[in-house]
Amino acid sequence: MPTQNVYIAITAGFLLSYGFALSSLFMPQWVQYKSPAPVNTVVDHGLWQKCSTLTGDCRRFPQRSWGDCDHDEGRKSVNLCLEWRIADVTAVLSALVGLWVLAGLSTVFYTGERFRQQGWKHILGLIGLYAALQVATMGLIAHVKHESSMFAYGTGYGVAFILSNVSWTFGALLAASVMGYARYAGGYIALQD
Repeated sequence: MPTQNVYIAITAGFLLSYGFALSSLFMPQWVQYKSPAPVNTVVDHGLWQKCSTLTGDCRRFPQRSWGDCDHDEGRKSVNLCLEWRIADVTAVLSALVGLWVLAGLSTVFYTGERFRQQGWKHILGLIGLYAALQVATMGLIAHVKHESSMFAYGTGYGVAFILSNVSWTFGALLAASVMGYARYAGGYIALQD
């Protein structure tokens, strides 16, 4: 019975991590600028849109036609549009790998013992890939925030950036705990039906 409980715990932990990842994916609050009083304007930059409380609307971000890509022309250390779009892609790939992890976990419960013996190794690798893609997304956004001239003094990280960090940290800890449990348990222990 303990192995089935471990798989249930892995599934519950991964669902929590995946929920944070999906929330951060769709929330337009990766990088946030708050102007000082008395104006109190907030501009949020998400993976796909930029929202402002000054105008009360959101628009696609980054867009070359709005000049978003022109801030860093001639600088070799950062390319806002390229890096932001790569961050978009890695975030979406991470979400797709997360679906793959969930499919693998459900397969472990409903297949024969042969897949169960090898399944945890594949799931562990997928969780590692899921976390690595999120780290790449976070690193790209952090690099752009610190290096691009578009983000002025007073710009900070938003809720989505924090949720993404919590998600990949939780995913990495989950993968490490599975490896630790596998060593402690001496490898695979068959699920009791």
